[in-house]
Parts: sequence; C-alpha cells; structure tokens
Amino acid sequence: MSNQSTLQAAIKPLQDELLNHEIYGSINSVEAVQHFMRFHVFSVWDFMSLVKRLQRDLTCTATPWTPPTNRPAANIINQIVLGEESDDFDTGKVTNAISHYELYLKAMIEVGTDPIEVTKLVSMIQRGQNYAEALDAHQRVFGESIADAVYDFVNDTLSTAEKGATHEVMAAFLFGREDPIPKMFQTIIDNKILSADKSLDSFRLYLQRHIDVDGDDHGPLAFAALSEICGEDEIKWEEATAAAKNAIQMRIHFWSGILKIATSKPYSKVTTKVEERINKRMTKTANQHLKKIPVLAE
Repeated sequence: MSNQSTLQAAIKPLQDELLNHEIYGSINSVEAVQHFMRFHVFSVWDFMSLVKRLQRDLTCTATPWTPPTNRPAANIINQIVLGEESDDFDTGKVTNAISHYELYLKAMIEVGTDPIEVTKLVSMIQRGQNYAEALDAHQRVFGESIADAVYDFVNDTLSTAEKGATHEVMAAFLFGREDPIPKMFQTIIDNKILSADKSLDSFRLYLQRHIDVDGDDHGPLAFAALSEICGEDEIKWEEATAAAKNAIQMRIHFWSGILKIATSKPYSKVTTKVEERINKRMTKTANQHLKKIPVLAE
C-alpha cells in the first residue's frame, strides 16, 4: 500500500464521522443560518493563515526574490492564494475581485448577522496583538455567547500555521479544509432554506463557489502538493497523517460546539448582555464593511 493510500485509510473513519455530522441538517431556517454564520466565519478567516503559511514555505515572498525549490507545489499554492484572496468569480473583471472572507462578511450582513465578533478579533491582531492573547481577551468579552469550541478551533488552526512543519500544515489544510468542504457545503446547500430566501444569496454563492473550486481544483491540487512535499519520506507521511487526523477531529469538535449553542436559543431573541451590545453595533459595523465589499456584476 502506498503512503498516500495508508494515510487515506487511516483518516477514513474520521472523515465519515465529519460528513455525517448532524449540524448540516440543522441549518433549516434563516435563524439557524444566522447562528451558524456567526461562528463559522471564524474558520473562514483563520483558514487564510494556513494558506499564507504554505505560500511562505513553498514560494518566495521575501526580497531579494529567489526561485522556489519545489516549482509544482509553488504553482499549486499560488493558484489557491489567487482564488481565496482575490476571486473574480471567472468574470475576468478585476473590479469583482474579493476574498472569500470578505464575501462571507457580506453574506452575514445581508442575512442580518452582525460580524462584530470576528472583526473585533481580526482588528486586535491587525494592531499587532499576539493571536493567543487576542483570543484570550476576545473570549473574556464575547465568551458568554460563543462556544468554547470556536476558540479551540481557531487556536489550533493558528498554532498549526505558526508551529507545524510544512507537510503538517499542508495535511491540515487539505484534510481539515479543502477535501471535506465540497461535500459538507453541498449538504448545507441542499437544505430548502438556501433557495427559498433571497437574503441568503451571497451565502449560497460562497458555498457554491467552494463546492466548485475546492472539489474540481483546490482539493486535487493540494493533495498533489502534499505528495510533492512528503515524497517517499515515511516519517513525513506519518506526521502528515497525525496532522490530518487532528484537523478533522478539531472540525468535528467545532461543529458540535456550534450545534450545541445554536440550538439552545433562537438567534433573533436577545438573551445576553453581549448580544445586546452586538445588536447596538449592528448598523455601524455592517455599513462599514458593506461599503468596502464590491458587488459582483450580474
């Protein structure tokens, strides 16, 4: 059995558990979508740290520039960065270019979900605060309304991006993100609510784009990159397998935490002081982000 086949066999039970999680069927109303997006957006944001770490390792992002040592892997990660950070949705118009994170913020605003929780965390890090300290400070303020699993997931992602070896980061990126996303998102998009409410158009666009791109392009490209990086080194394949298992387990933990808090109370009802503050900030925050986000051409 090849190293690739051994890895895939080792993670198959966890993949099945992830793809059969009950969270997908729970997203069956606008209120459920609002709850889901509040938490899921954190994984949309932290995903880019894995991408950028891989770009740093597999290409040259420093000056003076030097050629990449692994040209196929460099090509693959550059394609992924282009699509995730500045997607023009195959329109050929640079004015339509938007990161998938920004598209998600736009979708949140359209459905009536305030992005203040995630943008507050991002702004702390933009100001130079260490991610671990920022997460701790954020949890002290918002932890009353955000599942601990969200913080666990983001901390694990950023720790992997900062401390993992290249092949471990690639494995986490591939099997925790690119590989399962098309099937996970297809299950969500199949829920009737996604086609029944116009306020969910941008959310549906986000999901469909990932189904199309990750399934057809990014997933296969990332697996090819992992094979390039690990080569015939069995130790690297073992470490990649462990990283893949951890990434999938953390996603399951993430989903379970979201499901628990999302089903405990309707999003539309104010139940905590934190949510009251969030609601008061809604208009200002939403308008600021909406102005910065381009509208895709029809």
